[in-house]
Amino acid sequence: MRMIVIGTGPIGGIIGGRLARAGHDIMFVDVDKEHVEAIRAHGLQVDVPDGPFNVKVNIVFPQEIKGKFDIGFIAVRSNYTPDALATVLPALNDDGLLVSMQNGINPPLLEEKVGADRTVGMAIRMGCRKVAPGHVQTSTRGHLYIGHLHGRTTPQLSRLHELLDPVIDTEISDNIRGVLWSKLTYTCLGFFGSLADVALANSCAGDANRRLLADFLAEVVAVGSAAGARFIGLAEYNPPDLHPSIPMERRLGVINEMAKSWKDDDRKGPLRQIQKGVPTEVDFTLGYVVREGERMNLPVPLGRRVLAMIHELEAGKRQLGMENYAELHQSGGAKLR
Repeated sequence: MRMIVIGTGPIGGIIGGRLARAGHDIMFVDVDKEHVEAIRAHGLQVDVPDGPFNVKVNIVFPQEIKGKFDIGFIAVRSNYTPDALATVLPALNDDGLLVSMQNGINPPLLEEKVGADRTVGMAIRMGCRKVAPGHVQTSTRGHLYIGHLHGRTTPQLSRLHELLDPVIDTEISDNIRGVLWSKLTYTCLGFFGSLADVALANSCAGDANRRLLADFLAEVVAVGSAAGARFIGLAEYNPPDLHPSIPMERRLGVINEMAKSWKDDDRKGPLRQIQKGVPTEVDFTLGYVVREGERMNLPVPLGRRVLAMIHELEAGKRQLGMENYAELHQSGGAKLR
């Protein structure tokens, strides 16, 4: 079975690297010249809790792809999904699977191209990062959820599970949409935490900003619920416990419990991308929530304002700082009690 991974960043590098180490036929694709050249020269360095390893892999630029593949893994940020699809589709066999290894709700975009039975959503619980060109790292073993949006287990999905489970703990889900929405709440939390160059432990040290966060997440959960998502519990919190129908004091209790694990040196979400001038995937994550909320006539004032602030930060029209949270309060935050 031939596989191709579009994007060799932390997710594609760690999961794909494990598959390559296990001897599978896999091609990696990336557009970062320095990253590709480092991997070609020195191999892909993957640091994982059960022992770092280096593996020689076949990595190419998009224009160098040759042959046909049985599985295409899309491991780019969600804002690059159209480019990734344009790259992988000509190289995919007529019955080949497309697997979204991304944040956000991307499987519907894949279904438009190859149909429901050939589209697999994947939700990944694994903090990871790119340390340097050719070098990716995670401090957790990780856990994968895979599934079709229609919820049935097809032979293709079973074969994918057999492929992945030996290298990283993988679970077939009949509720991948709900799993993805659950993770999306956490991704949106990362954007809320990226309005200042401080950890959540600092930006949300006080009661006022914790209430603001409770209302922000309530908007996300309300939209997901209205869209039919069956949320699952995360290690950090259970999303339905933050629904706006829940009294504020109980939602605040969820935030306070979550805050016990926050660390002063932990920067959430895309903060580093913003600081480096790298476009974030906000339009395909938080932006998706806002658009869905507006489509269903649900109030998303905090989501809309945080989205606008991230756009302004990306464009250099706004500075990172605690005053951004003060502005959220002034613009009408904490009204979902």
